[in-house]
Amino acid sequence: MKKPGEVFEDASVYDPGIEAIVPRYDELHDAILNAPPHDRGEPLRALELGAGTGELTAKLLTRFPESTVLAIDHSEGMLAEADRKLATFGDRATIRQGAFPDDYPDATGEYDLVVSSLAVHHLDDATKRDLFDAVLEALAPGGWFLNGDVVRFEADHLEELSDRMIRNWVRSKGWEEAEFMDVWKASDDYDDPATLTDQLVWLRESGFEAVTSIWQYYNFAVYGGRKPE
Repeated sequence: MKKPGEVFEDASVYDPGIEAIVPRYDELHDAILNAPPHDRGEPLRALELGAGTGELTAKLLTRFPESTVLAIDHSEGMLAEADRKLATFGDRATIRQGAFPDDYPDATGEYDLVVSSLAVHHLDDATKRDLFDAVLEALAPGGWFLNGDVVRFEADHLEELSDRMIRNWVRSKGWEEAEFMDVWKASDDYDDPATLTDQLVWLRESGFEAVTSIWQYYNFAVYGGRKPE
C-alpha cells in the first residue's frame, strides 16, 4: 500500500515520473537552493524533510560542497533509492527513516538550513503549523527554512487552470495522459494543500522573520523564512 508521497508504487520510477508531473521541477529545486544567503564554501548543517529519492539532497550537497545533510523520509522504497543516489557523498549524507513533525525535526537548534520539497502538503493545516514551530526550534539563529510545494488557490477557476496546465505538461513529456493522471489522482487521497498566503502567515506566527514567497508557477511555490538571530 502506498504512503503519502509515494506517487508511484515502484520508487525507481519516481524521478522521471515526478519530472513529468511537476512542471519546472528542476527550477523549483533551483529556487530552494539559490535562496539561502550562505556562501557555497560554508560548512552548512542541513536537514531535508521528506527527502524521497534524495534528489534535492544530492543537489544541495553538490551546490554546497562543505555541507552535510540529514535526509528524512518515511518510505522504505524511497530511502533505498536515496541510499544508492547519495552513496557517492559518503558521510556528508545521513539517511534516516521517520515522519515529520512526529519524529523530526527535534529541538536541537543546530541546523543552518531546513528544506523540503513536495512533502509538506500531505499534512493537514494544524500539523503544518506544528511543523513550522518545530522547524523554528531546530534551526540555529539566523538559519533558514525553505519549502517547495503544492499550494491551493482559493479561486476554483485557478485550480482548474492549474489542472489543465499539468495535463498539458504530461502530454508534452510523452506520457499517456489518462493512465498517468489516474495514478496522480490516486495520490490526492493524501494531499491537503493550503494557500500560499495562509502558510506565509503561519510562518510569521511561528516566529520566522523575512518570510517571503520566492518563486511560483501556477500551484507550485517556493517560500520560507529566517529564524531571528
